[in-house]
Amino acid sequence: MYASFFGWVKTLFMFIEGAISNKIIEATIASFKSGTGAEQVFIGRVRPDRTENAEVSCIEFTAQTAMAEQSVEEIIRESIQQHNILNAEVWHSLGKVYSGEVCFLVVVASVHRKESFEAIQYIVNEIKKRCPIFGEEVLASGDKKWKENTM
Repeated sequence: MYASFFGWVKTLFMFIEGAISNKIIEATIASFKSGTGAEQVFIGRVRPDRTENAEVSCIEFTAQTAMAEQSVEEIIRESIQQHNILNAEVWHSLGKVYSGEVCFLVVVASVHRKESFEAIQYIVNEIKKRCPIFGEEVLASGDKKWKENTM
């Protein structure tokens, strides 16, 4: 938990093996208490991109978990200072996640919508830039290739 201008902030960062289920998404959203002015949700899915004449069937995620957790903690702390968020939860998959399944979930709450929009974009982009989370695309052909993050 972190102190913010509005009081104590609830934060959570979790890795989960496999896809992020609808139950987790629903429970995360439900855990945000009323009284916030705005809540934003970002859901990232594995896309069935075509690469090298084959479609991506899944991504195998790995991470340096301790370093990633520390990075996310810093990113959330920065977002609290810059955007006055009240609550943030971040989930990311490890292991195989198949095309169409959810692999990345970010939910933030703030007093006003402007801050929630800015905060969620900041958190998502900074996690993609700074966290040691890696994805290896597995193609329908069986070939593998490391995923490159794009903004």
